[in-house]
Amino acid sequence: MSLVGKRMRLARIFGEDGKTFVVAMDHGVELGPVSGLEDIRSTVKKVLGGDYRPDAVLMTPSMIRLCHNEIAGKLGVLARLDGATTTMGPDITKYRLLSSVEEASASGADGVTTMAFIGVEDESQNLERVGRVSQECLRLGMPHVVEALPPEIVEHHFKPKAEWRWPDPEHVKFVDRVAAELGADVVKSYYTGDPDTFQEVVECCPVPIIVLSGPGASDPKGLLRIVHEGMEAGAKGVIMGRNVFGHKDPPAMVKAISRIVHEDETVENALNII
Repeated sequence: MSLVGKRMRLARIFGEDGKTFVVAMDHGVELGPVSGLEDIRSTVKKVLGGDYRPDAVLMTPSMIRLCHNEIAGKLGVLARLDGATTTMGPDITKYRLLSSVEEASASGADGVTTMAFIGVEDESQNLERVGRVSQECLRLGMPHVVEALPPEIVEHHFKPKAEWRWPDPEHVKFVDRVAAELGADVVKSYYTGDPDTFQEVVECCPVPIIVLSGPGASDPKGLLRIVHEGMEAGAKGVIMGRNVFGHKDPPAMVKAISRIVHEDETVENALNII
Protein backbone atom coordinates (compact mmCIF):
# COMPACT_ATOMS: atom_id res chain seq x y z
CA MET A 1 0.00 0.00 0.00
CA SER A 2 2.95 2.35 0.53
CA LEU A 3 3.55 2.52 -3.24
CA VAL A 4 -0.11 3.44 -3.76
CA GLY A 5 0.34 6.28 -1.28
CA LYS A 6 3.38 7.53 -3.16
CA ARG A 7 1.56 7.45 -6.48
CA MET A 8 -1.45 9.29 -5.04
CA ARG A 9 0.74 12.02 -3.60
CA LEU A 10 3.00 12.34 -6.63
CA ALA A 11 -0.13 12.97 -8.70
CA ARG A 12 -0.69 16.09 -6.58
CA ILE A 13 2.85 17.31 -7.30
CA PHE A 14 3.05 16.48 -11.01
CA GLY A 15 0.46 17.50 -13.59
CA GLU A 16 -1.45 15.11 -15.83
CA ASP A 17 1.33 15.56 -18.41
CA GLY A 18 3.83 14.11 -15.94
CA LYS A 19 5.62 17.44 -15.48
CA THR A 20 5.91 19.83 -12.58
CA PHE A 21 6.91 23.36 -11.65
CA VAL A 22 7.65 23.77 -7.96
CA VAL A 23 8.34 27.09 -6.23
CA ALA A 24 10.80 26.64 -3.37
CA MET A 25 10.27 28.82 -0.29
CA ASP A 26 12.32 26.93 2.28
CA HIS A 27 15.32 29.27 2.22
CA GLY A 28 14.71 30.95 5.57
CA VAL A 29 15.88 27.94 7.56
CA GLU A 30 19.43 28.42 6.20
CA LEU A 31 19.61 31.95 4.82
CA GLY A 32 17.26 33.85 7.12
CA PRO A 33 14.86 36.43 5.63
CA VAL A 34 16.16 36.45 2.05
CA SER A 35 14.94 39.16 -0.28
CA GLY A 36 11.40 38.41 -1.35
CA LEU A 37 10.63 36.10 1.60
CA GLU A 38 10.60 38.64 4.42
CA ASP A 39 6.82 38.19 4.70
CA ILE A 40 6.28 34.64 3.49
CA ARG A 41 2.48 34.75 3.58
CA SER A 42 2.46 37.85 1.41
CA THR A 43 4.92 36.20 -0.98
CA VAL A 44 2.76 33.09 -1.26
CA LYS A 45 -0.21 35.27 -2.18
CA LYS A 46 1.83 37.01 -4.88
CA VAL A 47 3.16 33.77 -6.34
CA LEU A 48 -0.34 32.30 -6.50
CA GLY A 49 -2.03 35.53 -7.54
CA GLY A 50 -1.77 35.26 -11.34
CA ASP A 51 -3.66 33.36 -13.99
CA TYR A 52 -1.06 30.55 -13.82
CA ARG A 53 -0.03 28.72 -10.67
CA PRO A 54 2.92 26.46 -9.93
CA ASP A 55 2.13 22.79 -9.41
CA ALA A 56 3.60 22.70 -5.91
CA VAL A 57 5.41 24.69 -3.27
CA LEU A 58 8.32 23.69 -0.99
CA MET A 59 8.41 24.92 2.62
CA THR A 60 9.47 23.79 6.05
CA PRO A 61 6.64 22.17 8.05
CA SER A 62 6.39 25.21 10.32
CA MET A 63 5.85 27.51 7.35
CA ILE A 64 3.32 25.09 5.85
CA ARG A 65 1.30 25.44 9.04
CA LEU A 66 1.71 29.22 8.98
CA CYS A 67 0.58 29.50 5.34
CA HIS A 68 -1.99 26.72 5.22
CA ASN A 69 -4.88 29.07 4.51
CA GLU A 70 -3.06 30.44 1.46
CA ILE A 71 -2.06 27.08 -0.04
CA ALA A 72 -4.71 24.55 1.01
CA GLY A 73 -6.43 22.98 -1.99
CA LYS A 74 -4.56 25.15 -4.50
CA LEU A 75 -1.39 23.16 -5.24
CA GLY A 76 0.82 20.32 -4.05
CA VAL A 77 2.99 20.77 -0.97
CA LEU A 78 6.54 19.55 -0.29
CA ALA A 79 8.05 19.69 3.21
CA ARG A 80 11.75 20.28 3.87
CA LEU A 81 12.90 17.86 6.58
CA ASP A 82 16.56 18.74 7.08
CA GLY A 83 18.85 21.68 7.68
CA ALA A 84 19.87 22.69 11.23
CA THR A 85 22.86 24.61 9.85
CA THR A 86 22.94 28.17 8.53
CA THR A 87 25.16 30.46 6.51
CA MET A 88 26.23 32.08 9.81
CA GLY A 89 27.73 28.79 10.99
CA PRO A 90 31.10 27.21 10.16
CA ASP A 91 29.92 24.43 7.83
CA ILE A 92 26.60 24.53 5.98
CA THR A 93 26.95 20.87 4.95
CA LYS A 94 26.55 19.45 8.46
CA TYR A 95 22.81 18.95 8.00
CA ARG A 96 20.63 17.19 10.53
CA LEU A 97 16.94 16.38 10.57
CA LEU A 98 14.77 19.20 11.83
CA SER A 99 11.47 17.45 11.15
CA SER A 100 10.12 14.00 10.31
CA VAL A 101 8.07 12.26 7.66
CA GLU A 102 5.27 11.89 10.19
CA GLU A 103 5.25 15.61 11.00
CA ALA A 104 5.23 16.42 7.29
CA SER A 105 2.27 14.10 6.79
CA ALA A 106 0.45 15.67 9.75
CA SER A 107 1.06 19.09 8.18
CA GLY A 108 -0.64 17.98 4.96
CA ALA A 109 2.48 17.56 2.82
CA ASP A 110 2.33 15.54 -0.40
CA GLY A 111 6.07 14.83 -0.33
CA VAL A 112 9.27 15.56 1.58
CA THR A 113 12.70 16.82 0.55
CA THR A 114 16.21 16.30 1.89
CA MET A 115 19.67 17.43 0.82
CA ALA A 116 22.46 15.08 -0.24
CA PHE A 117 25.89 16.69 0.15
CA ILE A 118 28.31 14.41 -1.69
CA GLY A 119 32.08 14.68 -1.57
CA VAL A 120 32.10 16.62 1.72
CA GLU A 121 33.76 15.81 5.05
CA ASP A 122 30.65 14.32 6.65
CA GLU A 123 29.50 12.50 3.53
CA SER A 124 28.71 9.16 5.21
CA GLN A 125 26.57 10.66 7.98
CA ASN A 126 24.86 12.89 5.45
CA LEU A 127 23.94 10.07 3.10
CA GLU A 128 22.87 7.83 5.98
CA ARG A 129 20.35 10.53 6.95
CA VAL A 130 18.98 10.63 3.41
CA GLY A 131 18.72 6.84 3.29
CA ARG A 132 16.87 6.66 6.60
CA VAL A 133 14.34 9.21 5.40
CA SER A 134 13.83 7.10 2.27
CA GLN A 135 13.04 4.12 4.51
CA GLU A 136 10.42 6.10 6.42
CA CYS A 137 8.95 7.42 3.18
CA LEU A 138 8.60 3.88 1.86
CA ARG A 139 6.89 2.78 5.06
CA LEU A 140 4.44 5.70 5.06
CA GLY A 141 3.85 6.06 1.32
CA MET A 142 5.46 9.50 1.13
CA PRO A 143 7.38 10.66 -1.97
CA HIS A 144 10.99 11.67 -1.29
CA VAL A 145 12.66 14.41 -3.33
CA VAL A 146 16.44 14.51 -2.85
CA GLU A 147 18.48 17.57 -3.78
CA ALA A 148 21.93 16.41 -4.90
CA LEU A 149 24.80 18.91 -4.74
CA PRO A 150 28.27 18.40 -6.23
CA PRO A 151 30.93 19.63 -3.78
CA GLU A 152 32.24 22.43 -6.01
CA ILE A 153 28.84 24.14 -6.10
CA VAL A 154 28.04 24.18 -2.35
CA GLU A 155 29.47 27.61 -1.51
CA HIS A 156 27.86 29.13 -4.61
CA HIS A 157 24.50 27.47 -3.94
CA PHE A 158 23.91 29.20 -0.61
CA LYS A 159 24.55 32.73 -1.84
CA PRO A 160 21.32 34.78 -1.91
CA LYS A 161 22.37 36.27 -5.26
CA ALA A 162 25.05 35.25 -7.76
CA GLU A 163 25.68 34.88 -11.47
CA TRP A 164 25.14 31.48 -13.10
CA ARG A 165 27.75 28.87 -12.38
CA TRP A 166 27.76 25.33 -13.73
CA PRO A 167 29.16 22.29 -11.91
CA ASP A 168 31.17 19.58 -13.66
CA PRO A 169 28.67 17.50 -15.72
CA GLU A 170 30.35 14.29 -14.58
CA HIS A 171 29.83 15.35 -10.98
CA VAL A 172 26.16 16.12 -11.62
CA LYS A 173 25.77 12.70 -13.21
CA PHE A 174 27.47 11.12 -10.20
CA VAL A 175 25.51 12.85 -7.42
CA ASP A 176 22.14 12.44 -9.12
CA ARG A 177 22.69 8.71 -9.47
CA VAL A 178 23.76 8.45 -5.82
CA ALA A 179 20.57 10.24 -4.78
CA ALA A 180 18.48 7.75 -6.75
CA GLU A 181 20.37 4.84 -5.19
CA LEU A 182 19.58 6.27 -1.74
CA GLY A 183 15.88 5.96 -2.45
CA ALA A 184 14.89 9.26 -4.03
CA ASP A 185 11.62 9.17 -5.94
CA VAL A 186 12.61 12.43 -7.62
CA VAL A 187 16.04 14.10 -7.84
CA LYS A 188 16.42 17.86 -7.63
CA SER A 189 19.42 18.57 -9.84
CA TYR A 190 21.73 21.34 -10.92
CA TYR A 191 21.78 22.07 -14.62
CA THR A 192 25.10 21.54 -16.39
CA GLY A 193 24.88 24.61 -18.61
CA ASP A 194 24.59 22.50 -21.75
CA PRO A 195 21.60 20.43 -22.97
CA ASP A 196 23.76 17.64 -24.42
CA THR A 197 25.64 16.94 -21.19
CA PHE A 198 22.44 17.32 -19.17
CA GLN A 199 20.76 14.71 -21.34
CA GLU A 200 23.54 12.35 -20.29
CA VAL A 201 22.71 13.16 -16.66
CA VAL A 202 19.05 12.32 -17.24
CA GLU A 203 19.90 9.07 -19.01
CA CYS A 204 22.04 7.91 -16.05
CA CYS A 205 19.39 8.65 -13.42
CA PRO A 206 16.64 5.99 -13.08
CA VAL A 207 14.14 8.36 -11.42
CA PRO A 208 12.67 11.68 -12.64
CA ILE A 209 14.85 14.78 -12.44
CA ILE A 210 13.64 18.30 -11.76
CA VAL A 211 16.01 21.19 -12.41
CA LEU A 212 16.92 23.81 -9.79
CA SER A 213 18.19 27.30 -10.51
CA GLY A 214 20.30 28.19 -7.47
CA PRO A 215 20.93 31.77 -6.28
CA GLY A 216 18.99 34.73 -7.61
CA ALA A 217 20.82 35.67 -10.79
CA SER A 218 18.86 38.73 -11.99
CA ASP A 219 18.93 37.19 -15.47
CA PRO A 220 15.39 36.29 -16.56
CA LYS A 221 16.41 35.20 -20.06
CA GLY A 222 19.11 32.95 -18.65
CA LEU A 223 16.62 31.44 -16.22
CA LEU A 224 14.09 30.69 -18.94
CA ARG A 225 16.84 29.16 -21.06
CA ILE A 226 17.68 26.78 -18.20
CA VAL A 227 14.02 25.79 -17.96
CA HIS A 228 13.67 25.24 -21.71
CA GLU A 229 16.94 23.38 -22.21
CA GLY A 230 16.44 21.25 -19.13
CA MET A 231 12.99 20.16 -20.28
CA GLU A 232 14.24 19.50 -23.81
CA ALA A 233 17.00 17.31 -22.36
CA GLY A 234 14.49 15.12 -20.52
CA ALA A 235 13.86 16.72 -17.13
CA LYS A 236 10.35 16.24 -15.76
CA GLY A 237 10.11 19.72 -14.36
CA VAL A 238 11.83 22.54 -12.49
CA ILE A 239 12.04 23.72 -8.89
CA MET A 240 12.96 27.38 -8.46
CA GLY A 241 12.68 29.92 -5.68
CA ARG A 242 14.88 33.01 -5.46
CA ASN A 243 14.58 33.60 -9.21
CA VAL A 244 10.77 33.48 -8.94
CA PHE A 245 9.70 35.22 -5.72
CA GLY A 246 12.67 37.61 -6.03
CA HIS A 247 11.56 38.76 -9.49
CA LYS A 248 9.88 42.16 -9.80
CA ASP A 249 6.69 40.44 -11.04
CA PRO A 250 6.38 36.93 -9.49
CA PRO A 251 3.03 36.07 -11.13
CA ALA A 252 4.46 36.88 -14.57
CA MET A 253 7.53 34.73 -13.90
CA VAL A 254 5.29 31.88 -12.73
CA LYS A 255 3.32 32.15 -15.97
CA ALA A 256 6.44 32.25 -18.14
CA ILE A 257 7.98 29.17 -16.52
CA SER A 258 4.68 27.29 -16.49
CA ARG A 259 4.21 27.94 -20.20
CA ILE A 260 7.62 26.43 -20.97
CA VAL A 261 7.19 23.42 -18.66
CA HIS A 262 3.63 22.49 -19.60
CA GLU A 263 3.06 24.07 -23.02
CA ASP A 264 6.52 23.84 -24.66
CA GLU A 265 6.67 27.60 -25.05
CA THR A 266 9.81 29.14 -26.59
CA VAL A 267 12.21 31.19 -24.51
CA GLU A 268 11.51 34.27 -26.64
CA ASN A 269 7.75 34.08 -26.18
CA ALA A 270 8.08 33.32 -22.47
CA LEU A 271 10.40 36.30 -22.08
CA ASN A 272 7.71 38.56 -23.53
CA ILE A 273 5.42 37.56 -20.66
CA ILE A 274 7.76 39.05 -18.08
